[in-house]
Amino acid sequence: MGKENGRRRSAPARTLIKPLVLLATGAAAGVVLWRVLMLEPSPAPPGTERLSEHDRQALDGVVQQRSVRP
Repeated sequence: MGKENGRRRSAPARTLIKPLVLLATGAAAGVVLWRVLMLEPSPAPPGTERLSEHDRQALDGVVQQRSVRP
């Protein structure tokens, strides 16, 4: 019936290597993205927020009310 002395067929090399290459590529991309987003300083210095005159007066009023109360 079948060959008893025949060589066993194994999976082709590409079915074993391709998932490992995809995994390694994804891990490398994740490390690069994490490094860029988390470790590198931002290219532009953060700007200071400026309040309008009306907003400044409202904020000063709120701060003054909170400091008067015990």
